[in-house]
Amino acid sequence: MKKLWWIPMLAVVSLILMSVPVMAATPVDNPGKGPIDKVAFVHYPKHEAGRPSLGATGGGILCPDYKYSGVHWANPTAIEYYVNPTDSGIDSNVTIAAIKAAFATWDNADKPLGFVYKGESGADAGVKDSHNVVSWADISSQYPNAIAVTSIWYYRYSKEIIEVDTQMNIGSGFTWNYSSPNNITNNLSTKAVANASRYADPTNYGDPDDYDIQNIMTHEAGHWIMLGDLYSNRDSALTMYGYGAKGELKKDTLGYGDELGVERVYR
Repeated sequence: MKKLWWIPMLAVVSLILMSVPVMAATPVDNPGKGPIDKVAFVHYPKHEAGRPSLGATGGGILCPDYKYSGVHWANPTAIEYYVNPTDSGIDSNVTIAAIKAAFATWDNADKPLGFVYKGESGADAGVKDSHNVVSWADISSQYPNAIAVTSIWYYRYSKEIIEVDTQMNIGSGFTWNYSSPNNITNNLSTKAVANASRYADPTNYGDPDDYDIQNIMTHEAGHWIMLGDLYSNRDSALTMYGYGAKGELKKDTLGYGDELGVERVYR
C-alpha cells in the first residue's frame, strides 16, 4: 500500500510544477483507475514591450520547447465540447466561430486529434458535470488578474482525462473580441507533421483594447490536450507561452514546439 500512495503523489507534484494546483482527490469514480484529481492552468496577462521575432532555431516560432505531464485523453479522436457564449460581449455566432477555429488549429496539427463541437449550452464551465464547456464569467475573486482558467479532471492512476472546462474572465479590465488572423505563412518545418498549422505574422494585431477569443482559446485548447505553460523569453512566440496580451493574435496558430508537443502526446 505504501508504494501505491507514493506513486500518485509524484504524479500530482509534476503537475504542480507546471500549473496552479486546485484540489486533491475527490471521491473515487473508477476503482481501477484511481480517484479523480483536478488541476487548473491559469493564463495571466503580460505587456510585451516588443513584438516577438520570427527568430531562428532555438527561439521564435522555431523554438522546440513544450511541456507534457503524461495525462491524456483515452480517445483523442472524439473530444466533445460545448460553448456557452453568454457574456462574451460579442455576437454569439462570432464567439462560437472563434472557439471552433481555436480547436481546429490543434485538429490540423495532428490527425489523431478530433475536437467535436456539440452545440451551444447554458452550462457554466468550472463545474464537474460530465460535459466539456467553454464559458465566460467573472472569475477574478478566485483567480485574481487571470485572463482565462482551464480546469482538468483526470484519473490519478491511469492519467486519463475525464473532463475539461475553460472559463474566460469578464472581470474588471477583461473585454473580448475576435479578429481573423492575416498574413499566414508556409508550414514551419519539414520536421513538423504533414498537416502542420500555419503561423500568423506576429506583427498582425487585433483590437488593442480587447483580448482575442481565438488567440486565447487556442492556448487554452493546448491545455485541453494537457500541454503545459512555457514562461521563458525564448518561448514567447509559441502558442503555449503562459502570458497573453490585449490585441494579441500570435497564438492563433502553432509554433514548432507546440507541434512537437502534440505529436509527443498523441502519435
